[in-house]
Amino acid sequence: MLSLRKLEDLLTILLFVASNCESQMLIKEMEAVKSRRIQLKEVAVERLDCQESLCVGLEYPSASEVAFFGENITNQLNDYKALVIHSSRLTNLPRNVFHSLPQLAEFHVLESEVQHIERECFRGGEQNLKILNLGGNAIKKIAGNTFELSTELENLNLSDNILEELPRGVFLALKKLQQLNLSNNHLKIVSPDVFSPLKELQSVNLDRNLLNELPRGLFKDLKLLSVRNNLLERISMHMFASMEYLIISDNPQLTQLHLKGDIKELQATNCGLTSVILDGRIISLYLENNFHLGDVRITQPQTLEQLYLTNANLSSLGFLSKATRLMDLDLPAIETLKDVPYKWKSKQLKRLSLTYPTDIISELKDLNFLEINQEKLQEIYIKHVDYDLLVNEDKFKCEHLRELLRGVQVPKDVTFWEEDSTLNCGDN
Repeated sequence: MLSLRKLEDLLTILLFVASNCESQMLIKEMEAVKSRRIQLKEVAVERLDCQESLCVGLEYPSASEVAFFGENITNQLNDYKALVIHSSRLTNLPRNVFHSLPQLAEFHVLESEVQHIERECFRGGEQNLKILNLGGNAIKKIAGNTFELSTELENLNLSDNILEELPRGVFLALKKLQQLNLSNNHLKIVSPDVFSPLKELQSVNLDRNLLNELPRGLFKDLKLLSVRNNLLERISMHMFASMEYLIISDNPQLTQLHLKGDIKELQATNCGLTSVILDGRIISLYLENNFHLGDVRITQPQTLEQLYLTNANLSSLGFLSKATRLMDLDLPAIETLKDVPYKWKSKQLKRLSLTYPTDIISELKDLNFLEINQEKLQEIYIKHVDYDLLVNEDKFKCEHLRELLRGVQVPKDVTFWEEDSTLNCGDN
């Protein structure tokens, strides 16, 4: 058996080897970038086809060439603080743009087949560049030092590319970054320290990637995180201490969700959820189309204002009796849920959707929208309107409404609305 001293020595060696390997990989990456820069041939742009600040049709598709913006060609753009390059063929992001146009605060290169971006492209933009949009290209890799000169960036869009990974430190220089869009890429893993230096970051979009988990502590101070349409299987319950908008819809492998943080709005629709437990404050909760969802527990229902649960498998919602601020409640297409709590404390409910009628309807004086689906019959709506449009067969439709409501008293001065017709059926 190894002694403690030998174990410590072995661990030291392993850490040294790992650190050395990582350093060697970083050196090789920097050498490759440097070599590529030397090999690229700068080709001066001779003319620009621009309508104001929108330029199209740049043709520099060769992987060994890079378009070079000289001052002679950019004179027509000196009055603009934004430049948009669209519908072009640029394998490499152009060089010298910001030396020629130092006033640029926004730079958009969209749908232009860009594959490579390098640190040198942003030289000259250190002071003014606030928005960089490279969406809709073919960027597969970015070097760790790519954005070192873009220190004033507040909004970075790399959506609709084919990024497979984010190297460590790639965003390290972006101390002022507030919005980051990485949607519709091929990201499988996000390193825990990729976003940690970004103290001003408020919004991250990771929709339509290949992520199966989110590292704990990755998004500490965000206001909005969207991870729609990934392969998420789990989310740590301590992942978010506080979040304004959390969007995790369209993750069919996600079956359990237990969160302890405070969330203003949570969207988790079209997942494979069977259980949802929320231990923090929640205001708006969207859980539609989780067809196997049989358990929803909210420990602080008194803060809940909107709840949407269409197409779930719930049999009870006991916490609703304490949801005193609830204004919108959506419960249709839940055949297993026969009724809502008898002691209803939220009297200001304005919108209600149910599968079966309930006696609480007559108590909801502020109700202006009611939808009832029963045994797959057509949808029936009740709502307040400022006028009544008399239509044919009013009596028949009101009787049909009352039949569906099974004698439940309809609040006074509400209106039955079907398609484009309205009529008053309220009990006086």
